[in-house]
Amino acid sequence: MKKTVLITGATKNTGLAIARKFASEGWNVAVTSRDRAAAEETAQALAAEFGVDALGLAMDPAEVPSIRAAFAALKDRFGRLDAFVSNAANLGVGFSVLNSEESDWDAVMNANARGSFFGAQEAQRLMKDGGSIVFISSCHAKKAVPGRALYTISKAAIGGMTRSLAVELGCLGIRVNAILAGAVRTDRWDGLSDEEVEKRRSRWPVGQESTPEQIAAAVAFLCSDAAGTISGAEIPIDSGIGVCLLAYNKNWIQNDPYNVKYWEKKMVK
Repeated sequence: MKKTVLITGATKNTGLAIARKFASEGWNVAVTSRDRAAAEETAQALAAEFGVDALGLAMDPAEVPSIRAAFAALKDRFGRLDAFVSNAANLGVGFSVLNSEESDWDAVMNANARGSFFGAQEAQRLMKDGGSIVFISSCHAKKAVPGRALYTISKAAIGGMTRSLAVELGCLGIRVNAILAGAVRTDRWDGLSDEEVEKRRSRWPVGQESTPEQIAAAVAFLCSDAAGTISGAEIPIDSGIGVCLLAYNKNWIQNDPYNVKYWEKKMVK
């Protein structure tokens, strides 16, 4: 019987690379996106290229009813699940303790923490013979930078989730791990100049960003029998960012476009 994987946020970048990796290994693949048409188009492309059964699903990771509906559709199609990869995320750029509103908190935390938790809850219900859950977390889970407070908090929550679910689901033969991804080459790099790219690389011990395919290879490993005794782990794939102390910019508020108004107001006597 073919194994089945579901990857959230899998129509581009890292999520798509993960979907392609599993499809290349003959798995049935389900991909989600907030955009139903994009998910269905991606599934059709995977099926055509790799000859696998692929399913595109509309899912908003911030909404539990949407999560449950997607998993119900997967159950109707495949009847089971062997691996769940929680990749969809709200990047939370520009949200600091200075400027975040309640709605900002809800948007980031619901997509990243709530979506991962309730996705895993639905996934384990379909893992009849055990399985693997992998959260795509971030190097931000361990280190903080100005202007990304909500994102950092949400990804730190994934660490506790990974450990808790590994303990609770182990008796069901389900392993739970997280990848602390950092400096991954995605379409967000497309507008960077060569100088900006080299400046980024100069800050990392490895001096090179990861590709989506490298993240995908790690995910596939964690979902394989070769990783059969790995559970509760947070594995960094971050070009060495997590072991490097970065310089702090004490003038970040004045220079940050999301918070400069706060600084100007603060300086008014």
